Amino acid sequence: MKATVMLTLLIAALLVGCQSGAPAPVPAPAPLPPPALAPTSAIDALLDRMEAQGKSMKDFVASATVEKTEALTDEKEIRRGRIVVEGPVGPSRRIAVVIDEYIDATGRGSPDSRRFIFSRGWLDEFDATRKQWIHRQLARDGELVDPLRVGEGPFPLPLGQPKADVLREFIVTPAPLPDAPFFKTLAPRATELVAISMAPRAGTAMARDTETVIAVVDRQTLAPVAVEVRAVNGDRTRALFRGGRLDAGLDEEARALLAPPSTDGWARDDRPLK
Repeated sequence: MKATVMLTLLIAALLVGCQSGAPAPVPAPAPLPPPALAPTSAIDALLDRMEAQGKSMKDFVASATVEKTEALTDEKEIRRGRIVVEGPVGPSRRIAVVIDEYIDATGRGSPDSRRFIFSRGWLDEFDATRKQWIHRQLARDGELVDPLRVGEGPFPLPLGQPKADVLREFIVTPAPLPDAPFFKTLAPRATELVAISMAPRAGTAMARDTETVIAVVDRQTLAPVAVEVRAVNGDRTRALFRGGRLDAGLDEEARALLAPPSTDGWARDDRPLK
């Protein structure tokens, strides 16, 4: 699974890889279809709450499990890791993702030692096993991007984003909790959770590869709980977030993940934008 996919999922849509620059031309938004499970006003209210939270958000910490299923072979890969987000919606936001374990299609697990840090337009990948540091530029010099801003960042996640941006990029409707064995722990918490379906509008960058994103959040706190991404080719990528702490402050361990590790003697690979 691509590192960018892992990072996107770990905070819930994931999914389009390392992209940057202006989004694809977007047609005028079409009227939202009538939702099947709740009135449109419920979606509006939820997106309003998410937007307000995004402006005031201080931090988010969680453990995450990500499962990727290939449609043609039905083979699954699983990665377990941790995520730290610091800062509100905007270019100053920092994100760290640590991958602790990889489980291949045969069910065999192995430790992983990679860390990804996004800060001010650059994505740094640190691989302690290979002693390799890859320094990728995702925004041009002087052009700061929010990595989660829909239609702008390389990790578009329509949670905590301006409602107008979300509705410009997606057709948003209520959704049932995703039904898959991977999500079996959600059912007992059904009354505490809310799910929305986000279908990329025709002409947007995500529409090329993504059919639908199902995002599940805590009904009260709006903390991300789960995500399912359904690709156009039938692939499925699913993520579960456990022990999520929203605006609880970053402890010493979380802050350490946001700081680059010692790279003395490592090979460095700089990859600026062309």
